Amino acid sequence: MLAPIKHLLGNYRIVLASGSPRRKELVQMVGLNAELCPSTFKEDLNPADFKDFTDFIEATALGKADEVFSRLSTAGDDKKLIVIAADTMVTLGNEIYGKPVDSADAVRMLTNLSGKCNRVFTGVVLKHANGVRQFTDTADVYFGQLTAEQIQSYVDSGDPLDKAGAYGVRGPGGAMIPRIDGDFYAVMGLPLHRLCCELNKLFLEDLK
Repeated sequence: MLAPIKHLLGNYRIVLASGSPRRKELVQMVGLNAELCPSTFKEDLNPADFKDFTDFIEATALGKADEVFSRLSTAGDDKKLIVIAADTMVTLGNEIYGKPVDSADAVRMLTNLSGKCNRVFTGVVLKHANGVRQFTDTADVYFGQLTAEQIQSYVDSGDPLDKAGAYGVRGPGGAMIPRIDGDFYAVMGLPLHRLCCELNKLFLEDLK
């Protein structure tokens, strides 16, 4: 069974260091009744300071997890605290595509992505009293050739304005994407298969 081991879940207080409704929905899909607690970590790390995109994305996720864990671990709850933090970025070649600053920026990003394959990185950190588990999943997302009218119509919908790379795979953005190689949920922002595997390993280690 890939979902987290149900009879052990009650022993833990699981917190998602995010305010994202998409990530909340994803953890609920696998039976995690996680609390939402957005991190106040200032996401200002410089990618140039890291060896590669994986190190950068995991460092950002770790910053979020550390901030929430330190804030909540003093609350005196008798359940074991596990903080799940994630960060997602879109890359095209060596360029990182974050959330667009405005509609014009979204048009620029989508114009660049049109007809090309971009790579999505989602870094995940599980922070708990006994240490940290962290991993990154990637997926290659292929865009169809988009017209200027199609791009503007999508931007006008408002959907891309709060998303890395100025697109989402669910909803109207999915119509632009003929193919994804890799975990679909990593593109959505939380790779469920790997997350459940890591949670189960953590639970079983605690039983030893």
